[in-house]
Amino acid sequence: MNGKKKQVLTILCCAFFALVLKANHDPSPTTDYSKAGVDGPHVFYKGGKIVVKSVVLEDTIPVGRKSVYKDKSDILLTCNIPETGDAFSFSLMDSIVLAPAVYPATMQRILVLSDIEGNFLALKTMLLGAKVIDDKFNWTFGKGHLVLLGDFFDRGVNVTECLWLIYKLEKEAALDGGVVHFILGNHEIMNMANDTRYVRNKYFANAELISEEYQEWFSANTELGLWLRSKNAMEQIGDYMFCHGGISPAVTNSRLDMETVNRLARRWYGKPVKTITDPDAALIFDDKIGIFWYREMARNKADKDAVTLALDKFKVSRLILGHTLVSDVLALYRGKVICIDLFHEENIRQGFMKTLFIDKGLFYGLDSRGEMTSLVMQ
Repeated sequence: MNGKKKQVLTILCCAFFALVLKANHDPSPTTDYSKAGVDGPHVFYKGGKIVVKSVVLEDTIPVGRKSVYKDKSDILLTCNIPETGDAFSFSLMDSIVLAPAVYPATMQRILVLSDIEGNFLALKTMLLGAKVIDDKFNWTFGKGHLVLLGDFFDRGVNVTECLWLIYKLEKEAALDGGVVHFILGNHEIMNMANDTRYVRNKYFANAELISEEYQEWFSANTELGLWLRSKNAMEQIGDYMFCHGGISPAVTNSRLDMETVNRLARRWYGKPVKTITDPDAALIFDDKIGIFWYREMARNKADKDAVTLALDKFKVSRLILGHTLVSDVLALYRGKVICIDLFHEENIRQGFMKTLFIDKGLFYGLDSRGEMTSLVMQ
């Protein structure tokens, strides 16, 4: 079998496997039996005070709890995850600053992970396996980069805890010379804009228990809401570009550069898409061809010249994407596009996780057992 036929067969097999797994991937809304349960903390800023609300168990019954503080320095928060038997504590950041979008090329290790969707066990398993954290959830990745390509919201029942762990690691990584990059996906965008079509029942029940409507949980009056609004839609490390969905020909042919994409995205975070009046911003948020949603590259359906033009526009050699499910870490268009949104829920049932690992400029699939496989640049 010649190389071209082998490449086509590999892509077809991956696509078929992805379709088979997708049929069993996410429960439909009609099978969402989640109820009120342990959740939080949620940090609200109200009238000059810091209000912390959580859902805890009291004699096996979930109840809301509230504490009020005057100063961040007085607060030590704890996340409890009964589903995994874990807990970790952290303090709030002194201040939240805009995340840089461009980082110099590095020979440090880079772990790239996406689409965890509230699955704390999956996140923990991969971070432990890659030695990003220890069993106490402390950063152990040194000067390495942890790149998270969005969609940590929805479908799962530990969204809050996943977000706080990333928040905690971001602080710790910076102290160690490392970087945590949290790049937003379409589900972060949806939740900030009160599009709750994929939110589990647990969170609406919890909203009643803590007397805070779900749409307020990630508003600009909350710590997590402010933190999310500091994040980018796309980032660059050396000549690698990272974003959630992809770069459509419409974006390539627009006047948008990376700085403008991130500036406009932050301006419109938290606002319903139908209210966006700026045409450039409307393109960024478009649910077919926008940065957060575009799928044709990951589906191997984009024209190869269009892929080259997209990379040339942003002056990068590779584009790394989440958002679109693939059966394994996949390098397409001769390695110009690398796709990493795997079937985490299915994999974790089998006791492992896998994602992209970059070490000294070489690309690998790394699983949570520490096994590495070189990527085939198709």
